Amino acid sequence: MFRSALIFLFATAVAYAQAPPRAAPLPDLNALPAPPPDLRLPGTDPRQCGPTKFSALCAEGRWLQFARIAVKVSAPRFTGDYTIDQAENGEMHATYRERIGGNARGGEIILVGSEGFAYRSRDAFPDPGSIIDYTTSNALMMAQLTALLLDLGVLGPPSEVAGPQAIKAGNATQHLRTAAPRIAVLYGAPWSMTGTVRRADRDAIAFNLRLRYGPVDRQGNVIRGKAETITLTGTVTYGTRRPSFPDTFDLSGWKLMKLETALPGVATLGEARQAVGP
Repeated sequence: MFRSALIFLFATAVAYAQAPPRAAPLPDLNALPAPPPDLRLPGTDPRQCGPTKFSALCAEGRWLQFARIAVKVSAPRFTGDYTIDQAENGEMHATYRERIGGNARGGEIILVGSEGFAYRSRDAFPDPGSIIDYTTSNALMMAQLTALLLDLGVLGPPSEVAGPQAIKAGNATQHLRTAAPRIAVLYGAPWSMTGTVRRADRDAIAFNLRLRYGPVDRQGNVIRGKAETITLTGTVTYGTRRPSFPDTFDLSGWKLMKLETALPGVATLGEARQAVGP
């Protein structure tokens, strides 16, 4: 229920005045004699990223190439705190703290090599295959949303942010879209963002953003007469990423996994790398 409420909170709508084509549900493959080679919907699907005035806007490029991001998200009935640290070797360390009403969840995870991860959390996970999804998806999508809004608002690279400046952006026809491996969230048009950015230090940018958007239903169609607002505050660092996290990274009390198989606990990240393998 917590996960469903969280996703519903951020589901969003398309434009009122210049509404994109209605997003049809995917076909029921059980009713088809054989699946066609291309299962994409015919015509423009506004739930996907693309070049048309109705396609969703998605984060990509220079504003996503951060070394570290820390973002606090506030919305009606919801707060979330997320951090992501990225290393050059592809490993990632993420933390999450979330509250909806009286329900709270949180924890942290570090990806180890190409097949392993270590985590700690009091949350209950449906199955081992869902752990990475539950612990990283919202952090990844909030990082994408922040990067996308900064890109649209600054209209230049991170290096051009110097003194404090006000930024704004908006669109009457295109969704904002964020995605994780198993989920995607739309923030619907018409949407508008206002905020400020400033240089926090040589490599870090502090931001305070307010996004107003429209909610969508489960098929990506507008819910008429509704609007939602969220704020995102924090810092994002664009300095050189560290080559890797240190072998001495403390994993005492963490659970270690290789794919969906639990491994014996270890004391350090160096020991976890040895246990998981390349």
